[in-house]
Amino acid sequence: MSSTDFSSRKYSLSDTDLAVFANTLVFVMSRDIDEFEVYGVSNDSISDLEDMINDFQEMPDDEINRTEISEAVEARENLRNSILNTMRGLSARAKAIFGDKSAKYRSLSPGAISQLSENNLLAAARQVHTSAENNLSALESEGVSEDYLNNFNATINDYEDAINNVNNKKIMRDDATELKIIKGNELYSYVVKYCNYGKIIWGGVSAAKYNDYVIYSAGTGGSGSNNGGGTSLAAPTSLRYDFAGRTVIWNTVSGATSYQLEFSIDNEDWSILYDDDGTEFFSEELFPDHCYFRVKAKNANYNSSYTTYNLVYNYNLNGPANLTHIPSLPGFTWNPVPGATAYQVEIRPSDGSDDDYYQIYFGNDTTLVHADPVGTYFVKVRSLNENDISGWMLLAYNVGV
Repeated sequence: MSSTDFSSRKYSLSDTDLAVFANTLVFVMSRDIDEFEVYGVSNDSISDLEDMINDFQEMPDDEINRTEISEAVEARENLRNSILNTMRGLSARAKAIFGDKSAKYRSLSPGAISQLSENNLLAAARQVHTSAENNLSALESEGVSEDYLNNFNATINDYEDAINNVNNKKIMRDDATELKIIKGNELYSYVVKYCNYGKIIWGGVSAAKYNDYVIYSAGTGGSGSNNGGGTSLAAPTSLRYDFAGRTVIWNTVSGATSYQLEFSIDNEDWSILYDDDGTEFFSEELFPDHCYFRVKAKNANYNSSYTTYNLVYNYNLNGPANLTHIPSLPGFTWNPVPGATAYQVEIRPSDGSDDDYYQIYFGNDTTLVHADPVGTYFVKVRSLNENDISGWMLLAYNVGV
């Protein structure tokens, strides 16, 4: 979502409550049209308000978008499981044929695959498929055929499409949510303006008519708590960042139906990362080494206050020692780090810049199978656990030079 001001809801009523109240406002303003004329409000103004309400109500409910995302995620996970099963099967066959100490086995068995992210699993699956094609004559004795590998490749392609489909649907949901927030904020601004006129008109004149212009959420029982703060929802606790899991996490709040997580570089300009009913947010990329998160709990009637967390990399974890390029693997090894639960590996050509590094691995193995075209490269690896991250360990190496 955009980080501009219109990304934040300016009303704490539910969308349904806002529309219901606005329709009621149309009725009482029509009743009081003579009194409103002094404020430049006419029947045309009321008609415009009705059109705004209708446009707002016709926008799709978020539940539809959430359902579509859930279905897309389910399809993606089914394909992921199929790929994992095929890779495990190929690994077992390679072990039986080549032995678990051979380079060919390692090229067909890339480690803890169940912990790989979507993109890293895609890369590993394509690598295994290529290696299986190169060793098909040996694998045929264990039941691997060309059709088998073609089906595997088709599943990999379907998995890539499924990953993109989930990401696209999330973007579509974010866009739809932002658009509805924009429309809701616009409608709410008119509701507030007309209610203020109504309260001025009937203040000290008619208590009953004055109350017609007091904005209440339908579920508050007339408490009038509609300013986005509220007291019936506690703020989420234990907001934190899991480096190894690349996940922002917070605790469940009793009575909350959703949570809004926001991100900022300077603790001033905020953008929405997540607005859903879960209590964690996964990001493929690690966040900058000094940034801020804040999260609030929500339900139909209230928003809690924000809980803010300042993410700072302490670099207290040791980096992996003895990073080594092994041409015969081909790939890299490094020493395990006590306390580390994951390692991140990035690479770039020697003629590039630091901005050209790209990630080739994120997982808990200390051996990585990776082949490059002929050339000179820089590779770097660092260790992570839930609470911290190390500095980078760097290596320059040549391939066929």
